[in-house]
Amino acid sequence: MAIKEEVKAALLELLGKEDNRKGKTFVFPDNVDRSYNIVKGLSLGNFFKFILPALIIAAGILLIPPYSLAFMMVKMFFSSLLLLGSFTFAVLRPIASRPNIHYSSYLKRIIDYNSRQKIFFLKPDQRDDFRGGQ
Repeated sequence: MAIKEEVKAALLELLGKEDNRKGKTFVFPDNVDRSYNIVKGLSLGNFFKFILPALIIAAGILLIPPYSLAFMMVKMFFSSLLLLGSFTFAVLRPIASRPNIHYSSYLKRIIDYNSRQKIFFLKPDQRDDFRGGQ
C-alpha cells in the first residue's frame, strides 16, 4: 500500500499537481449502469415500456384482414415505421455526453416545464392618487 502511495505522489509531483482532496475518493467507471442492458443503450425496462407494446400493435396491424400483396406491403410499411420509431425513442439520448438521461424523461421534463404555472409580475396601479386628473 505504501508503494502505491509513493508512486502516486511521484506522478503528481512530475505532473505538477498536488492532491488537496481530503477524505475518501470514489471513482465510478462510465460504463456502470443500474439497469440490465439487452442491447447497447436499451435496458430491459425500456424494452418492456416501448418495444414490446410496439411489437404487439405491429402484430395486430399485420393481422388486420385484407391479405392481398398490396395491402400487406402497406401494413408492413406502417408496422416497420412504428417499430423503428419506438426503437429510436427507446435508445435515443438527447444529450450525448449524458448517457443516463433518456429521451422519455427529457420530454417529460420539457412538458412539465411548459405546463407549469406561469407567474407574471405586473406594475401595480397607483392607489393613492385621488386628485382626479390633475
